[in-house]
Amino acid sequence: MIELPFGPSAIDLAAAPNLADLGALGTLTGASLDPAVFDYTASIRFDWKLYRQDVRGSIGHVRMLAAALPEIMPLADAAEIEQALRDICVEIDAAQHRLVPLGEDVHSHVELRLRALLEERHPGRGEDLGRRLHTARSRNDQVATDVRLWCMDAAAELRASVIDLQAALLDRARTWPEAVFPGYTHLQPAQPVLFAHHLLAYVEMLERDLGRLQRAAAEASVLPLGSAALAGTTFPIRREITASELGFGSISANSMDAVSDRDFAVELVAACALLMAHLSRYAEDLVLWASDEFGLIGLSPAWAEGSSIMPQKRNPDTAELTRGKAGRVFGHLQALLTTLKSVPMTYGRDLQEDKEALFDSAATVRGALRALTVATRTLELRVERAAERAAAGYSTATDLADYLVRRGLPFRTAYDAVKRVVLDAVARGVPLGDLSVEDLRRFHPAFELDALEAVRVERSVGARDVPGGTAPAQVCAALGAAEERLQQHRSTAA
Repeated sequence: MIELPFGPSAIDLAAAPNLADLGALGTLTGASLDPAVFDYTASIRFDWKLYRQDVRGSIGHVRMLAAALPEIMPLADAAEIEQALRDICVEIDAAQHRLVPLGEDVHSHVELRLRALLEERHPGRGEDLGRRLHTARSRNDQVATDVRLWCMDAAAELRASVIDLQAALLDRARTWPEAVFPGYTHLQPAQPVLFAHHLLAYVEMLERDLGRLQRAAAEASVLPLGSAALAGTTFPIRREITASELGFGSISANSMDAVSDRDFAVELVAACALLMAHLSRYAEDLVLWASDEFGLIGLSPAWAEGSSIMPQKRNPDTAELTRGKAGRVFGHLQALLTTLKSVPMTYGRDLQEDKEALFDSAATVRGALRALTVATRTLELRVERAAERAAAGYSTATDLADYLVRRGLPFRTAYDAVKRVVLDAVARGVPLGDLSVEDLRRFHPAFELDALEAVRVERSVGARDVPGGTAPAQVCAALGAAEERLQQHRSTAA
């Protein structure tokens, strides 16, 4: 596996600014485009962010050439090229978006800089040496390789951020393992649950997101290099060497498909879109819980800003922005699908549009994950208020119906009796817990004194002692299982 010096990550670069001053662009082909056309078609503004993947891909390629074609790429020449490529990587690491490019795209820039650097080191020979690097490849399979490497790197980063949010949720769940909390359906009081159970629901959502990100990385882990422009190469290359050097799991089976396939990019953006949908749902809960009307959590100044004119206010800005930014990622998925649907076999310049959708999706999602992790770590449950709301809205009425079922009534008969109980209690403004046995028997004679015990919130929560339920024993077991998975994820990532 090729390791580069420590530098900015794939998503750090994705979040970096696009180039503004393109300077005097050069081309590998010597084309004389009108400046307006050149400015429109040049991708260096944004694809410079692939330079670390481009350098890795070129190192893998030159190592393969030295092994498979030593008569064209002697081992000593390959070593010179590799060292120059590594130096270029360090050089761009330092310059980043202040870089004034030589080429119209990242591949052109790296190659032109390589040739210049080698000529400085080996006057009269270096330029020719650098020109040999592109033997048996095309920018078509080169860019496909770079983007696949970037997607693999980005997916790993996103997984790490998802794991951090899961850890924060589990920490909060452990802080209040038996605190009761209102459960809602249709945003109406439904049944009491444990707060930890509610948080674990998001841990489960994120677990599915981890699986999707892992599958997206696996989809990207197919080496296209060696496909050349579209038909393969006439040279007897050894693609398995390149795949091993670059950490790809397999080699593409069809050269035409390999240079035009961006399904893996759709997979990653789709995983980002669904992850963002989950984060938006969580953000919506935070907004509701923090409102005065719900009053279930306190807002920390670590993630909630004050109003510019109302000193009493603090706003859940992080959560609100997450809801808004979800649409941005959804839009990138639609844009990418629209781009791909009209590209004839094989490569078309349309595919240049894949990168900005990828870069912004990953950067947006990672930003949301990090911000919501801060919000979660600083979240403070208002325990008494949560318990009060958990008992509101006649939330344990189903437990009364279940009580009658255990006394031999069909559930629908029990449901009808309890519905009349609730309607009467609502009309009189009496909570279920304040009813007497005589009140209950007005609606069915099967009610006994122990029926009043069934409507207690703690009893209601504890009664749901089935796998996946909200009973304390089940939630404790689920917490343990989730923490064990988390440790496995972290050890795998390490």
